[in-house]
Amino acid sequence: MSQGVHDFIIKHNLLNEVQTVFVAVSGGPDSMALLHYLIKRREMYGIEVEAIHVNHQLRGAESVDDEQYVRKFCTEHNIPLHTKKMDVQTFAAQNKTGTQKAASELRYQWFDEWLKNRPHSCIATAHHGDDQTETILMTLVRGGNLLVPSGINVKRILQNGFVIRPFLGITKEEIEHYCKREGITARIDSSNHSMKYTRNRYRQQIMPFIKSENPSVHIHMQRFQEWQRDDQSYLMELAEEAFKSIVVKKSEQSITISIEATERLRFPLQRRVIHLILRYLYGKNSPSSTSIHIEQIIRLLNRQEPSKELHLANGLFVYLSYDCCHFTLKPQIKEEQPLVPLTVPGKTDTAAGTFTSYYLETSDIPEDQKHMLHLDADKVVFPLSIRGVLPGDRISLRGMSGTKKVNRLYIDRKVDSTVRKVWPLLVDGSGELLWVPLLHRSKSAVITDQTKRVLVLVFVPCISI
Repeated sequence: MSQGVHDFIIKHNLLNEVQTVFVAVSGGPDSMALLHYLIKRREMYGIEVEAIHVNHQLRGAESVDDEQYVRKFCTEHNIPLHTKKMDVQTFAAQNKTGTQKAASELRYQWFDEWLKNRPHSCIATAHHGDDQTETILMTLVRGGNLLVPSGINVKRILQNGFVIRPFLGITKEEIEHYCKREGITARIDSSNHSMKYTRNRYRQQIMPFIKSENPSVHIHMQRFQEWQRDDQSYLMELAEEAFKSIVVKKSEQSITISIEATERLRFPLQRRVIHLILRYLYGKNSPSSTSIHIEQIIRLLNRQEPSKELHLANGLFVYLSYDCCHFTLKPQIKEEQPLVPLTVPGKTDTAAGTFTSYYLETSDIPEDQKHMLHLDADKVVFPLSIRGVLPGDRISLRGMSGTKKVNRLYIDRKVDSTVRKVWPLLVDGSGELLWVPLLHRSKSAVITDQTKRVLVLVFVPCISI
């Protein structure tokens, strides 16, 4: 193991210009082996070695015992130890994230703070080759963005320094053998056996099979991660240059590109230019995966989408206009039908047909037909109005949970694009969409056994749908 780790450190220049290495130590076999390895070779590398320990306070007495074990080891080996307690559960609840992700975020926040006033220092973590294989497999199976390099980087750059991973070239088995040979009786985290964690399921169910097929798979996966990172970095540089040649207009919340100029780019660059646009507009709110979005936008640019617009995650709207494709976090302002008050009771004319409305007692409700809408008059939010479709319009599903995009409804029902522009929608005084005539009714203000008065609306179209 020792020679393999040394070769890895030299190959990747992990300790160049480093004077002090702070080893992140949990008390487990991996981190204790890393601490022990660097202690024995600090003179050879010309470094000082210190330990840092994070108590996540997730396992009660076990967490306390872990810290005591690390403290005892550091005292015996005359190694300075720095500890930090973190309230992971509160952070996870406040940020609506998983426990493991919350622990990682807090840990790296502290790592960055720790390095702030410590030049020529770095933090070392004990991620190993099996961790690398698991991470890559998890990312691919989860369906992550294919343009973002997967896996664990040899060196992670932080705002105030960096983290190195000297063990990425060796396996868990090699680490355990090293601990046994050196007499390191490390702590075992009981949560490592819990099948509720995704990584543990991969580790216990998938990794044994993969390693039986190829015991050196970690070497291939490490090479894959490094080559993919280098290739993606180079292609992204080309994409950034290509982006400058296609952008027509750019602001904080919107970007407009030339479709013709984009089509002249090689396909790999088209994907990456779109990735750059999404990353710019989404910022910190970027969805975890945008590969599907990239494919949708490519189809839109090639006029393969049934519509000329897309509504993506987090309020991003993409639409075509002549030779331009617009990406915006602001709703598109379109020429639209004016908001027309609905006469109740009475008649209201629109470009697509006529609405008639009147009140009835519950005993006189006519048979339900698709051109009619029956509402509980006492539950309706007045005034009622008629307007055309707007970007992002949704209607609640009567008899079902959730909502449906009106534009998707039009597509599913194969409504011609010319009809969509003039087809009237019924909205209430709060702006809620109540009815897409002949197509869909909202579940708002439905008739119940307690209904005393009914509002009936009839729409007679003058065009075919």
